[in-house]
Amino acid sequence: MAFDVEITDAARDDIDDAVTFIAQKSQAAARKWKTALQALILSLQDMPGRFAVIAEAGELGLPYRSAPHHSHRVIFRIDEEKNTVYVVRVYHGARRPLSQEDIDPQDEA
Repeated sequence: MAFDVEITDAARDDIDDAVTFIAQKSQAAARKWKTALQALILSLQDMPGRFAVIAEAGELGLPYRSAPHHSHRVIFRIDEEKNTVYVVRVYHGARRPLSQEDIDPQDEA
């Protein structure tokens, strides 16, 4: 059964920031990056559990997962009861590990 996929405001902001940064060097690269990211996020409708639970999951209290996208990690959570995948952040891999401050549970309503 296909899952619904919802993108939180924080993840949308992350995407906008990354596209803006990449576009400073190349508009074409920014479009390509975003198109590939959209395809990856859409692919979470089917078998989102194929991606590993992140190391920070214990600290965060929920089994967040990560799908790699170039230098970024698409951080998401699967809600089996609601049949929904929540994309909560699109986080650059070089940044510090995620903490509770980086994820707003209210965003996943």
